[in-house]
Amino acid sequence: MTARSGGLDALLALRRAVVTATTGLIVASVTPVVFGWTTTVVVSGSMAPAVATGDVVAAAPVPPADVRRLPAGTVVLVEDPTRPGTLLLHRLVRFTADGKLITKGDANTVADSAPVPAENLRGRARLRIPALGLPVVWLQQGTYAPVVALGMLSAIVLCWRPRQRHGATRDAR
Repeated sequence: MTARSGGLDALLALRRAVVTATTGLIVASVTPVVFGWTTTVVVSGSMAPAVATGDVVAAAPVPPADVRRLPAGTVVLVEDPTRPGTLLLHRLVRFTADGKLITKGDANTVADSAPVPAENLRGRARLRIPALGLPVVWLQQGTYAPVVALGMLSAIVLCWRPRQRHGATRDAR
């Protein structure tokens, strides 16, 4: 085996590893939806350092009868009562007398001002995939350079095929 073919083999192995890892992470973030879980990209740092901006979090549904049994400290995904149509991933602090959830981000100094109705609970966080959602965050922030660079790098990794030398076969190594 020549140094060139050894280097080529290493690049091909690296390519396979990158494609396999990326595919695995995407499958891991999408598969929970099949089981009724909710997945979301974290777009703020309110849960740092436990959950970072750009992480993908999957939350399993909680049966309505079990909501009041959630212990304080549980990370929950709720429909934000102050911003309809958006999700909020925070830690459960306690319940109010009327059964509403009081939540707080780990990076925040005080609890959220708006109690969350129990019916706004989308689930209990069960899976975190670090950094997988960063391209979504970058697009939302209008930071296109890393998205373009990642797209170009992905295209190169996926499309690159080494040229075979004339007369060489894979078995001739």
